[in-house]
Amino acid sequence: RFEFEDAPSYAEKNWGGAFPLKWFWVQCNSFEGYPDLALTAGGGRRELPLTNTAENVALIGIHCRDEFIGLVPWEGSVSWEIQPWGRWRMRGAGSLYEAELEASCGPSDGTELRAPTADSGLAGFCRDTFAGNLRLKVWKREKGKRGKLIINAQSSSAALEVGGGPWWSEWCAESRMEEPFRSLITAPVDVDGILKTLPQSLRPPGF
Repeated sequence: RFEFEDAPSYAEKNWGGAFPLKWFWVQCNSFEGYPDLALTAGGGRRELPLTNTAENVALIGIHCRDEFIGLVPWEGSVSWEIQPWGRWRMRGAGSLYEAELEASCGPSDGTELRAPTADSGLAGFCRDTFAGNLRLKVWKREKGKRGKLIINAQSSSAALEVGGGPWWSEWCAESRMEEPFRSLITAPVDVDGILKTLPQSLRPPGF
């Protein structure tokens, strides 16, 4: 049994039958001088159902002072530059806020972890560190442009991950959700309720 007091912690829930084809994420809730700040950011290349195609998607989520700032492709744009290991850079912009983050770690840092795959079950498919260096900046947007800087935070205990592949070179991309998926994801539809009416054999993995 282990007991912790005032210790930063992390937990996650994975949905679906397998991870994306390729992915990355940055997470942190231990910023210097910002006890109420938490960041969850990530992206990946996911397969689209029934289309035999894939798309790049990403998001940046920030909790600070009882406010949630979500920068997502169906309301703006999110771009990234991710090295195979060692450096993560993301930018996101919406109608009200804009954010940039840059994280890094040493070339020998991190641990290889097993992840669920569609063809090989659990396999050594990703790499993590919980001792990454991170800088996060958030601005308010005014008249469609970057305005006042409202968050300028850093941490030396960020959680960083890359997975899937191949990772032969730096991955630079931008996520802008196209139609019809942009309209579908913002439509006032109870997707969970609809899926629960289907027989289990017809539901997507994770439902």
